[in-house]
Amino acid sequence: MRIFTGFVRKGMFICSLFFLLIVSGCKSGMETMKPMVSGAAGEVLLVMPDAQWERPAGEKFKALLTQEIPYLPQPEPMFTLIHVSPANFDKMFFSHRNIIIVKTGSQYKEARLVIKKDQWAAPQIVIDVEAPSDSTLVQLLNVRGSALVDKINQAERDRILSNYRSYIEAPIYQTLKSKYHLTLAIPKGYSLDVDSVDFAWIASETPATSQGILIYTYPYTDEIELAPGNLIKTRNRFLKKYVHGPVEGTFMSTETLLPPLFHEFTLNGEYVAEMKGLWKLENGFMGGPFVSFTTIDKYRNRVVTVEGFVYAPSEKKRELFRQVESILYSLKIVPPETEKK
Repeated sequence: MRIFTGFVRKGMFICSLFFLLIVSGCKSGMETMKPMVSGAAGEVLLVMPDAQWERPAGEKFKALLTQEIPYLPQPEPMFTLIHVSPANFDKMFFSHRNIIIVKTGSQYKEARLVIKKDQWAAPQIVIDVEAPSDSTLVQLLNVRGSALVDKINQAERDRILSNYRSYIEAPIYQTLKSKYHLTLAIPKGYSLDVDSVDFAWIASETPATSQGILIYTYPYTDEIELAPGNLIKTRNRFLKKYVHGPVEGTFMSTETLLPPLFHEFTLNGEYVAEMKGLWKLENGFMGGPFVSFTTIDKYRNRVVTVEGFVYAPSEKKRELFRQVESILYSLKIVPPETEKK
């Protein structure tokens, strides 16, 4: 009887302990759950005293965060800037998507940027800008201002891609993987309008806007093919062949009155030549911004270009352009051994 009673008591103790662990785990999980971010795409909340806002530090923040985006047909700011004083920064603002908090005083031994992810909401970026004085704050922004802008741009792209990856247009994804040997996070709402041997045109159309993703490939022979002038020539050759306008004899090409901006960087460990510029419709009146990424497919000895463009004559283009640009950042070349997986 004692053995049975002891077994029951031991069992009750284990069950109780198991229950407490479950409750504790649930409570811990609930504590780590955070609300979704608030605020419109491209908004930045800047928390700094009103006096600083009106002085050189505030002017520097305004210049950095509201600078015009290059190669948009009409001027649009990089971000929509919202200023809030520390006294008014309360829980109502804690869930905002992009927050910059300015902290100055002798307690800060050096000027620096402190990046925090998902502090009050998700997916959120909070950047503490710390400096001993106003003058060192301005110096910090002169040196690290572009890095601050890049971090917020990256956070915006990451949110877009996270959403797109949750709603992939599976048939297009599989076609790109099996036929073009690459993957892109193409979301639902896009359609494969042109599917040729070496060229694909994927489009999302509304009555007021058009967003396009172009993909073209060709044999790689020499690195000179990646020079800006040759990239433009190759681009124009493919566009004339495949991207035609609504009227016969019209086709897309590159606007050269304002030469495209050329930039080199590494994406997923691979070299990328980036061009940003304006496209125009030859023999027509349409136009808009474009961005292209060109890389080398070392497995197949070919050049791969993926490009995003926007046509929205009566609409703001900043977020439409950021969306197609984000898709390009998802580019991955598929190694031969993983194509069928």
